[in-house]
Amino acid sequence: MSWSTRFIALSLAVSLAGCAAIQPGRSAGRQIDDFNAATSIKSAMLRADGYRLGGVDVEVTEGVALLTGNAPRAEDRIYAECLTWSAQSVREVSNRIEVGAGRGAAQATRDALITQRVRARLMADSEVRSVNFNVETHDGTVHLLGFARNDGERERVALHASLADGVEEVVDLIRVWGETPDTPARGALQAAACEGGIQPSVAPPFTSPEAVDDAPLQPIDPQPVEAQIEDDLRPVNADWSRRR
Repeated sequence: MSWSTRFIALSLAVSLAGCAAIQPGRSAGRQIDDFNAATSIKSAMLRADGYRLGGVDVEVTEGVALLTGNAPRAEDRIYAECLTWSAQSVREVSNRIEVGAGRGAAQATRDALITQRVRARLMADSEVRSVNFNVETHDGTVHLLGFARNDGERERVALHASLADGVEEVVDLIRVWGETPDTPARGALQAAACEGGIQPSVAPPFTSPEAVDDAPLQPIDPQPVEAQIEDDLRPVNADWSRRR
């Protein structure tokens, strides 16, 4: 290969890499923010004295918080949303918590199968960047979260979900590149969620929740899982070698 050919090939590779770098998608920083927000919200829920929030599931994707699961009382459902707004990176909350008994094992299994069917459809579609989307199913309702490069991709994802076997409803919470939703300020939304909350049966009077930012976070360990496993097994392996 001549030097001129090599130069053209190298220039093309650099250009393609640059194009890939500027393509819209989920950033690592955004994913870390989402993970930390979900972790801190759940931690705050578990520490909420007088409220029963152990059956609430929290999922945060692209700043959109999805609350599913069950709570025994209406005041628990209200307080869960109020706590969720305390996470600074949350910009939207979809409260799908049901008041009453939780779903049974059979329904949980059906929901898991539906989620896998939807994910399989997204992965099989070359027009969809499946890694940018999160699929959560509860009681036959599919919730779609994530990041779409355009309206067309968003519509394709929603259509795939609606065509999967067993789906009863599709809730679209996907954010589209360049989209600027006309919503009230975050503070106003939090105030609306917390205002008028019903006092719990056994707890001090209802007050503004503790900031979720103060809740203990589970840090993201950069160490690969395989290396961690090796560290954990090293004492066991050493003991086994001595016995042999």
